[in-house]
Amino acid sequence: MEEDHFRKTIGEFLKTRRSSLSPSQFGLPEGHTRRRTPGLRREEVAQLADVSTTWYTWLEQGRKVSASSEVLKRLAEALQLTIAEREYLYLLAGKYISPLRDLSEFQVTPAFMHLVTATPYPFLAIGPENRLIAWNAAACTILTDFSLLLPEEMQVLWLLFMHPAFRTKIINWEQSTKATLSFFRKIYDRFADQPWYSELVEALMKRSEEFAKWWPLHEVASKNRLQLEIVHPTMGILYFEILTFTQMNDLENLMCCIYMPVPGTQTAERLAEWHQVNSTDTRI
Repeated sequence: MEEDHFRKTIGEFLKTRRSSLSPSQFGLPEGHTRRRTPGLRREEVAQLADVSTTWYTWLEQGRKVSASSEVLKRLAEALQLTIAEREYLYLLAGKYISPLRDLSEFQVTPAFMHLVTATPYPFLAIGPENRLIAWNAAACTILTDFSLLLPEEMQVLWLLFMHPAFRTKIINWEQSTKATLSFFRKIYDRFADQPWYSELVEALMKRSEEFAKWWPLHEVASKNRLQLEIVHPTMGILYFEILTFTQMNDLENLMCCIYMPVPGTQTAERLAEWHQVNSTDTRI
């Protein structure tokens, strides 16, 4: 069964991490007798994590024991897990945590930025905490010049509700925004206990009448298909379907949104004409 598999995997993972550590790293005595296995003993890990030896033994054995986020945090600290290892442990245990990386150091790779630049259609990359971290020239032309935004304005949900360009250019704003809000809930509610999430919701509840009306409905998207009708001053009405991709390769906590022209609407042709006369570097 799937649950049994996860319990077994957690036990095996903890055992390998325990065996990779030495007592001297923690100021623990090596002991008067030779250790039968390398690394820390179970009772030593239990002591460092402030849990009972019996409970930790059962956890390693894959028995039916539950671990809270706080206990997982203590185990991760006791076993000196890396950030990736901590996130893996939480995932196996069915617990969600906000990204542990320093967001100031969150960067996309040059290869990924080449993909953003080379894409002829509007492209938005959304990083941790629902923040916009990359875009291309087409996105600036169709929506707004994102390079002019303040850092506190870069959360995509905030832009959708509060930025005037989104409200005036998107013809089907109410329909598409409701769909986006339900998709946001599906993706980000696992971070509901994180400060950035509560601060964003609280701010929008105060500033947006529509958000205050729709948020309590608790609507959750069943799929991420979303179509937009956008009016442009020179290209006219453009029709897009937003294709969403998440966690591409090793770019963790990254969501990519590509605005694909709807066939038969002349949107692709108008964008092609625009590209012939415009060439602007992608900004991040």
